[in-house]
Amino acid sequence: MQAYVIRLVHEQGHFTVIKTEQLWKRNYWFSSMRPKIEKVIRSCLQCVLATRKTGRLKGYLHPIYKGDRPLETYHIDHLGSVASTRKNYRHLLVVANSFTKFIWLYPTKSTTSVEVIDRLSKKALFFGNPRKIISDRGIAFSSHDFADYCKREDVQHIMITTGIPRANGQVERVNRTLIPLLMKLEYPQAET
Repeated sequence: MQAYVIRLVHEQGHFTVIKTEQLWKRNYWFSSMRPKIEKVIRSCLQCVLATRKTGRLKGYLHPIYKGDRPLETYHIDHLGSVASTRKNYRHLLVVANSFTKFIWLYPTKSTTSVEVIDRLSKKALFFGNPRKIISDRGIAFSSHDFADYCKREDVQHIMITTGIPRANGQVERVNRTLIPLLMKLEYPQAET
């Protein structure tokens, strides 16, 4: 019975042991609950399939200058394709502010430069334009339309080296958190 209820609490978001234990303690308590929570989470199929093992990468990291003020430098990337929503959104445009680490997530139907420019233009109405945008060399970011947008808005666009996603680490770290979460929520519940 305890394992069943622990599983229900854990499946609210497939959180780690600490977070699941915090949620559990809001309503329940029993002795030696931590080991039982750990056992249930270790046997969660969605978590096993979605959790990516990471190790230390070779080489030195060189910090990217984050600017002197908030909203000066954005790191952007697309995440997806994910399960389609009712409005046919299949991707996420992830925008990370380098200075504050604040994240904006914009659902998009495609990864075209038109959608990226639309989202950044709407965002600029509230926050203004950044001085610098750092992105990978995806089609949306390497297009002439995006280059024209950056030139028109006086934004310096820096594209990272192909094959080294950690060079855009701000947004890649966000993606590394989002991907397992989205996979766990999207994966059909296994019957036990």
